[in-house]
Amino acid sequence: MTGVSGCELAYEMMASTSTAHGTREQLLLAAVAALVVVLVSSSPASAQPAPDARLGQGAQCRKCHKEVVDAFPATLHGQSVKFPIGSDAATCEACHGNAAKHVKSGKAEDIAYNRDAETAACLSCHGKEARRHAWNGSAHDRADMSCRSCHSGHHSTATPMLRLSVPDVCFTCHKDLQNAPYQRSTHIFRTEQRTVKVACSSCHDPHGGQGRAMMVASSTNQVCYTCHADKRGPFLWEHPPVREDCSTCHIPHGSNHPKLLRAQTHMLCQSCHLFMLSRHQTVAGFDVYTFNRGCVNCHSQIHGSNHPSGKGLTN
Repeated sequence: MTGVSGCELAYEMMASTSTAHGTREQLLLAAVAALVVVLVSSSPASAQPAPDARLGQGAQCRKCHKEVVDAFPATLHGQSVKFPIGSDAATCEACHGNAAKHVKSGKAEDIAYNRDAETAACLSCHGKEARRHAWNGSAHDRADMSCRSCHSGHHSTATPMLRLSVPDVCFTCHKDLQNAPYQRSTHIFRTEQRTVKVACSSCHDPHGGQGRAMMVASSTNQVCYTCHADKRGPFLWEHPPVREDCSTCHIPHGSNHPKLLRAQTHMLCQSCHLFMLSRHQTVAGFDVYTFNRGCVNCHSQIHGSNHPSGKGLTN
């Protein structure tokens, strides 16, 4: 085939096929084969797809930051280089900005970002997500925190690229809650594999929530109802504190009492129902009020009742 053009080769194939067989189908097949030969032989080598230039990103950075650059492809940010295009690809300069000055000087101040610049770099991509829209002005933002306070853009391979597990990240600041995973009754319990079933982010949105304490819903009760839907109601006979706020009686993070209660059952009820002289004395001694579940022995439907005779939340 050396020295023979694609057009000449195609003509020879068509001519030989028409002489040997001459059928219409064979002529059509020969024409298609000839067209393929022409296209392949005429395509220049420069038309081959060039390797993605982004795969070479970080070559200059690697001279000093070898450990970070070598580990980066295994991270979630590093893997994203293969998919998005343009400014959405996670490369060194996508987050750190133009590194030309830093490469020449080698000084950290020529590449290091301040808090506002770090957050702006993250939000340039993640700001498109609905859960990040409330970051500006949130409690964490007002506390001068940045994304890097909780996340690691280089080293973490776990979602969502946290430096530690969700509770452990939160406990670095919220130290008053560190005992919660080890209490008798708790939401933040750990399995034998040290995994947490209900993490802080199950109820709180660290990027800015709808309700107080950065909750994922507009009220405490709405958050609780996502799991405890049977307590939602409406009920024929309501218990006002229950409808107002679940945390009136329960400590959501952890408690030394059953059911995450703030106190023993009879003591908790007496915080509101101190005396009910028209029915019975409720000042508790070591008697029916402290036995087993205390007041709930009789008033079992404490969250509300739909029974026609459930006015006292007994049915």
